[in-house]
Amino acid sequence: MIFLLWCGLLARDGLALRDDIMALQDYVAALPSPLNPQQIDLNFVQQHVASLHANLAALRSHAGPLLAIAPAFGGVPGIGGDIRSASALLDMTIDLVSAGDRALTVLAPLWPPQHPDGKLSLEELARGLQLAQPDVRLIQDDVDRVAVDRQQIDATILSARVRSLLDRFDAAYPVLRNGVTLLAVAPQLLGADRPRTYLILFQNEDELRPTGGFISAAGRITLDAGKIISLTVTDSYAVDDFKKPYGDPPAPLLDYMGSELWVFRDSNWSPDFPTSARKAIELFTYTQGGQIDGVIGLNQRVVQAIMGGLGSVKVDASQPAVTAGNVVDYMRTAWAPTSSSDPQWYLERKDFIGRLMQAMMDRILSHNSDVHWLDMLQAVNQVLNSHDLLIYLTDEAANQPLARAGWDGAIDSTSSDYLMIVDSNLGFNKANAAIRQSMAYTVTLGAGGTATADLTLMYTHTGSLMDGCVHKAVPYQTDITYDQLVQTCYWDYERTLVPEGAQLIDATHHPIGPGELITGQISDGSTATSTEEGKTVFATLLIVGRGQSVTHHERYTLPASTIATENDQRIYRLQVQRQPGAVDMPIRFTFAWPAGYKLATAQPQPTVIGDRSITMELTLDADQIIEVRLDAER
Repeated sequence: MIFLLWCGLLARDGLALRDDIMALQDYVAALPSPLNPQQIDLNFVQQHVASLHANLAALRSHAGPLLAIAPAFGGVPGIGGDIRSASALLDMTIDLVSAGDRALTVLAPLWPPQHPDGKLSLEELARGLQLAQPDVRLIQDDVDRVAVDRQQIDATILSARVRSLLDRFDAAYPVLRNGVTLLAVAPQLLGADRPRTYLILFQNEDELRPTGGFISAAGRITLDAGKIISLTVTDSYAVDDFKKPYGDPPAPLLDYMGSELWVFRDSNWSPDFPTSARKAIELFTYTQGGQIDGVIGLNQRVVQAIMGGLGSVKVDASQPAVTAGNVVDYMRTAWAPTSSSDPQWYLERKDFIGRLMQAMMDRILSHNSDVHWLDMLQAVNQVLNSHDLLIYLTDEAANQPLARAGWDGAIDSTSSDYLMIVDSNLGFNKANAAIRQSMAYTVTLGAGGTATADLTLMYTHTGSLMDGCVHKAVPYQTDITYDQLVQTCYWDYERTLVPEGAQLIDATHHPIGPGELITGQISDGSTATSTEEGKTVFATLLIVGRGQSVTHHERYTLPASTIATENDQRIYRLQVQRQPGAVDMPIRFTFAWPAGYKLATAQPQPTVIGDRSITMELTLDADQIIEVRLDAER
């Protein structure tokens, strides 16, 4: 009798789960296409997700005895791995649905908007999310547990169907985690508790600098409970006041460009965005005064991402509407200065930045029912992960969620292998728009546990071939065009950030001869070694002529801490951190090991697996994590 009752409970749980899943599937299938977000009934969805969560929890409780003995059936053909992983899979599903249930509970009261025009104001959003922060913290706990559950599952033993579902989860999880982070930081960013003022760095990746590009302009925006109180945009050259004293610039700016003062437009010299942000605040408030609560760094890619959700905006009445497809051309064309009798006429060439930003903000605030929010959120998530959009808050506690997500652009403090290529355009031009890059990175594990790294960087200028490079400051004359600044040579101060303690063995020399630098400096082109932000740094200056290619190679030893031992396995982990604003760079990664070991696992999946090496083909469009595990041969 007890056994039959138990079977009945399991059957009831299964039928209830089927009903909830079918109801949600039918609802999604019935939604119109294209979808208007206001047509989504979050209350209906939340009710069924809550029921699904309750029924999953009941199944977990009632199926406890079966789950306890499931590992013993791991040898069942075809599905043995699924049975063996059943407990962890169910735990992961329960925590995932719990997070969804809580998130819908938070969002359902805010949607659909109660206004007759169907608009959800930023003030309402800020207020609602501020009140919901206790629930948001519980959602974060659920999402963190999901990641722990996932680590308990060995995907290699699962059936093809279950592994496919898990692969889809792995692809979606970062978006879920980032979405929860946005819910946590949105009230702070929108000034829900008090007015917040942010410094916006408009960075141009066509003239690449460490945190995303040359600082073309600075914006200051104040938000109070989601409402914009003030917004100003200033040319970066107009920020400085040379009646005041300034400190010395970083040595490369002085040695290679002749910059004698450290001014605001060069404040983003550190590849660690929090460090550069603090310097930008220091130099901005030095002349402009006021308090800054955070710094937002963005570039042309971010503008494109936001425009993808806005559709189009009208900036100039006499010009066509600006869209995601033409916004970069619009900015480059609008940059070109026009003739004027005003001696400061050249400062007006960036006025378009303020006009474009104001038009975009007006569209978001006044016509947000027409905004494609899902497209915009997906695009913003992408530029946050690529570090093209950076956010740093001066309040350390408030900045923690951003730091955990990697959105503050801090240099990662990992103890394993680490690699970041930081390029800085010191050529007074926009040549990065014509530069393409690729990377090959090989790590060879020695018999004694030592490891050697070989790095090769290839820079190619896609412009037409031209001999000779003239290094000079740009004369802002009326006839100069943006394309002329693109079609010039590339003076690149390249820094390779690697684990602290790495030792350079050799590197390519790029000699600098007479007349190749505005400062007259000459050098043998050797690579310098220093320490920065807890990393060893190899730095060199190289010049890429128009229509030409330059290859740079570095070979160095890695510290012993980069190879770990765990449960008799040798473990190698590598984090490749992407420089904000950099081109999406193809990477060929190779890992080789000595006799006595065999490959256990490698993530991501290698493209080539040999007897003593593997090769991966990746694209550096966001940070990349690589892990290789080796077993001892017996």
